[in-house]
Amino acid sequence: MTKPSTGTSLDLRDGSVLKGIAIMAIVFHNFFHLLPRAATENEFDFDPRRFRYFLGVVDDPTNTVQALFSFLGHFGVQLFIFLSAYGLALKYWHTPSWSGFVWSRIRKIYPTWFLALGLYLLLKLVQDRPAGLWDFLQRQGDELVLTMLGVLTLLPGFGLPPVGPWWFLPFIVQFYVVWRLLASFTRRFGGAGLLILSTLSLGVTVAFAETLSRDYEISLLTTPVGHLPELALGIACARLGLRLGPVSAIAAAAFFVLGNLDAWFWPLTYISALVMLLYAYPWVSGTLRNSRVLVWIGEVSMPLFFVNGFLRGPFWAASSSGVWYVQLAAGLAFALASLGVAYMLWVVERRLVAPERPSKPLPA
Repeated sequence: MTKPSTGTSLDLRDGSVLKGIAIMAIVFHNFFHLLPRAATENEFDFDPRRFRYFLGVVDDPTNTVQALFSFLGHFGVQLFIFLSAYGLALKYWHTPSWSGFVWSRIRKIYPTWFLALGLYLLLKLVQDRPAGLWDFLQRQGDELVLTMLGVLTLLPGFGLPPVGPWWFLPFIVQFYVVWRLLASFTRRFGGAGLLILSTLSLGVTVAFAETLSRDYEISLLTTPVGHLPELALGIACARLGLRLGPVSAIAAAAFFVLGNLDAWFWPLTYISALVMLLYAYPWVSGTLRNSRVLVWIGEVSMPLFFVNGFLRGPFWAASSSGVWYVQLAAGLAFALASLGVAYMLWVVERRLVAPERPSKPLPA
C-alpha cells in the first residue's frame, strides 16, 4: 500500500467528505450525549471525572458507540471551523469591500437558517398549540432575534440559544465580521502572527472562561476568541503552506490526553483533536473520497446542522428504557430522519433562492 502524503491540501471533494464526517459526528453526539448514563463531554466546561468515566464505559461493547459519539462527537465542530477558515483563505483572501463580503456570506447561510427556524416554530405550533407558541415567543423570542443578529453569545445572561446547536450561527457571523482584519493581520505578520494570536486566545480562555461563564453566562468557546487556533490553522494550511507531520500528530495526542485530565491544558483539546483528525485524513481519503453518500451528506450539512437539534425529542423518548440496542436504533432513526428533513430544506432553499440551479437527486 502506498503511504499517503500527510498534510492538509484539500480540494472541494475533500471539503464535502470532511463536512459529511463532521456533521454526522455532531448529529450522533447531539443525540447520545443526553441519554441516561452518557459519557458527557468537556465541551463548554471541564471536569476531569468525565474522561475517566468515558474510559470506564467505552470498552463495554453495548456502550462503545454511544460513548464515542457522546464524548468525542462534538469535535466535528472543529472541522467546520477549520474548513470555514480554509475556504475563506482560498477564495476571499483579498476583500475590497468589507460590507460586500459580509453580505455575500449572510446571503448564503441565512435562507437555510430561516427555513429551519420556520420549521421549528411550525413544529412548536403543532405540539404546543397557538397559546404555547405565543408563550414561547414571549419568553424566548428575544433570544431568537439576538441569535439571528449574531450577537447572542456575546451578551451576558443568555447562554445558548433556544436550540442549542444554533450557537454556531452567531459564531460564524462574528467570524465573517472579523475576517478582513484577520486576513490583513496574517498578510502582514505571517505565521508568527497567527501563532501569537492563537497563544493569546488560549491564554484568555484559560484566564477568563470560567469567570465569564459563571458570572455572566458568556462562553468564550461559542465565539471566535475561543477558537482562534483552529481558525489560524485553516489560514496557515491554505495560505502559508503549513503541513502536518507525525511529530505534530503525536504532540497533539499528548496534549489531548493532558487536556482531558487537567483544566490548564483543557483549551488545547480543540486544536489537538483537529490536528489528529487532519493528520489521519490522508490515510483514509482514498476510500472516503469515493463515497457518494458522504459527499452528499457534506452538501446538505448546513440544513442538517440547523434542524437536528430540535428533531431529537421523540427519539429520546424511544430510548428512555436505557436498552442499548434501542438506543442505537433510535439514534440511527434520528439521524436518518434529520437527513431527510435537511434534504427537503436543501431542495426548497435552492428553488426559492437559486431556482436556476437544479437540485441534485439523492445518491444512488
